[in-house]
Amino acid sequence: QRIYNKLSTIHEIIRHYTPHIEQTIRDALNDSPPFLKGVIEYHIGWANQDFRPVRSESGKMLRPVLSLLVFEALTGRFQPALPAAAAIELIHNFTLLHDDIEDNDHVRRGRPTAWTIWGQPLVINAGDYLYTLAFRTLGQLSAEHFSAGQILAVQNLVVTACLELTKGQDLDIRFEQSQTVTTEMYLDMVYKKTGALLEAAILSGAVLGSNDESVIENYRVFARNLGIAFQIQDDMLGIWGDSDRTGKSADNDLRRKKKTLPVLYTLEQTTGARGEQLRQLYAASEPLSDAEIGFVRECLALAGAQSYARQKADATTEAAFSALAQIPISNPAQTNLQAIARFLMNRTR
Repeated sequence: QRIYNKLSTIHEIIRHYTPHIEQTIRDALNDSPPFLKGVIEYHIGWANQDFRPVRSESGKMLRPVLSLLVFEALTGRFQPALPAAAAIELIHNFTLLHDDIEDNDHVRRGRPTAWTIWGQPLVINAGDYLYTLAFRTLGQLSAEHFSAGQILAVQNLVVTACLELTKGQDLDIRFEQSQTVTTEMYLDMVYKKTGALLEAAILSGAVLGSNDESVIENYRVFARNLGIAFQIQDDMLGIWGDSDRTGKSADNDLRRKKKTLPVLYTLEQTTGARGEQLRQLYAASEPLSDAEIGFVRECLALAGAQSYARQKADATTEAAFSALAQIPISNPAQTNLQAIARFLMNRTR
């Protein structure tokens, strides 16, 4: 018998699953060395700099929640899929620890980033530990509930996602110094950097919950388009987001001259002396000054870059929901999945 939870708000949906995900992660960390455990719990938001328990702002765990919602939509329960969902969240946090170093970010979720407290070598190692711990957690998927083929398929999904997101991060970093980045190159990078792990999360739930190839394929198309739209939205927040809400300066991405979709569009659309000045700024090796950031913001506004990026995000979002509509499932879990996806596209942080 299938039992579904009727949950009325996005936060209620998320809160329904996060205690179970958190407990699975805590169980995975339970026998970790104290220092590594402390750094990871600080990064997640469960501890302060002295490794004492606190409840700071942490991530929403949207990827594992999406994974569990897909599995529940297909099977009527979510608990057996918790190891896969927790592993996805561990992978996500491994990437954040390393990204903060690679991007030279000093603040995450309103607190100092881990590397600014304990140094790069120790935090790189903590990220490596999280990566490895994720695969040990995947090993907790029970043969009582899943076939060996399903478990292997999920492991392959996560491994492939890790390869793709690493390629995406490589492209993202190198794009900062490249003057030949196209919109197509950007979208490829976006899929790899952000979409691949989101796709792995959603497909993990699908593969564990169904053997129907058409169902799995529609979830794949849904996930791929949602991941691209999610990253475009993230890049928009990086330029126009409220720093108090995002926990990061709205000038960081512009200062580092990240080749996001709004910037690429503006470089293409801006002509004359202003266009030449803009391209010279992006060709130089130095980060942008405050005055130069102001100039770039003027160019973005004149080009209508925010509206353009929003249209692209909306188009990929609609493609995602078109695929989801092809799946012949109608139950609260599937409805909640749609609600979470809509939330991702309208978030402010």
